Amino acid sequence: MFTAEVDRTFDIDIDTMWTLWTEAEHLGAWHRPSAAFGPTYATVDLRPGGSYRMEMLDPAGELHATSGTYVELDRPHRLSFTWRWDGSDHDTLVDVRLSEDGGRTRVAITHTKLVSQAEADRHAEGWIGCMSTLAATYSTA
Repeated sequence: MFTAEVDRTFDIDIDTMWTLWTEAEHLGAWHRPSAAFGPTYATVDLRPGGSYRMEMLDPAGELHATSGTYVELDRPHRLSFTWRWDGSDHDTLVDVRLSEDGGRTRVAITHTKLVSQAEADRHAEGWIGCMSTLAATYSTA
């Protein structure tokens, strides 16, 4: 199995960052690999065993949807959830760790159980895009 890892620090406090990851309204505002994608529709049942779903349209109008189950929640430091693209029969696992850094928040994403290096590279690219969209959407500048 293969892993994608992405790490970025934001000028956002840790409690706000937790909210951006765990409330559907906020998750839908930033969770897409680039600004060329339309807004994401998100649903969240934030509890261990609860589910989430995200649907986004790419620039060509094609729907990309993923869903999963929350495995672990440790507010405001960690959330872990399964990840499955619609049409796939393979679950992967996403672990998001948030840590304080002088009023800023470091976000470390580890996406595991990917089936190839190419898939890991695509997911890393997608997560980097999501982090850029998050920064652009919630910029404090």
